[in-house]
Amino acid sequence: MPSLPKVVIFDLDNTLHSLIAARLTAVSVVAAWLSDASGDLPFLFLHNDKPSMVEDVLAAYLAGQNNLSALPVAAWLYHTLERSCITPFPGILPLLFDLRTADVRLAVITNSDPAEAHLRLELLGIAGFFEAVITPDTFGIKKPDPAVYQKTLSLLGVAAADAVMIGDRLDRDVTPAREAGIRAVHAAYGTFAKGEDGAVRSPGDLRDILYFP
Repeated sequence: MPSLPKVVIFDLDNTLHSLIAARLTAVSVVAAWLSDASGDLPFLFLHNDKPSMVEDVLAAYLAGQNNLSALPVAAWLYHTLERSCITPFPGILPLLFDLRTADVRLAVITNSDPAEAHLRLELLGIAGFFEAVITPDTFGIKKPDPAVYQKTLSLLGVAAADAVMIGDRLDRDVTPAREAGIRAVHAAYGTFAKGEDGAVRSPGDLRDILYFP
């Protein structure tokens, strides 16, 4: 009979919460403040997911508008609004609680900046659930390098067969985790991309995927 894994590793953004929704809400308000009726600024945000994207995208947009002097306030407004919109996906909090109650160990692997990653976990109210938060600074490498997963397993002292990875990106979370021998679940609820066959379409469905008795 299937049983719960010893370790569940989560991606952070768009897996535990919707960074997409938080960003779109924040950038829409900033665009309104900047009188951007064209929709150019939200479009630029949707098509750039680099960690430094906020200031870079705002600067590029404002330079095109000959309004770079507005960058400090626009960036402050954006970050304030984004952080105020960060909330867990429905069902994530009880899932984490039930996993820890069942003595399943939890970790996060994210490509986000370390300070930002820890801040988001605190804002989500879930930082205490995770014994390890792996960022690009942890090992000097980042997803999609399969070595991130292998080193995380070594850090936790578990075998690949005893772990499950859950993430919204096939290229960063699912495929490289499988290359490291880890069972990986595609959290398609957190992405605009088409999910693979068997992808999870709702956070509430993760319980069944993880074989809760």
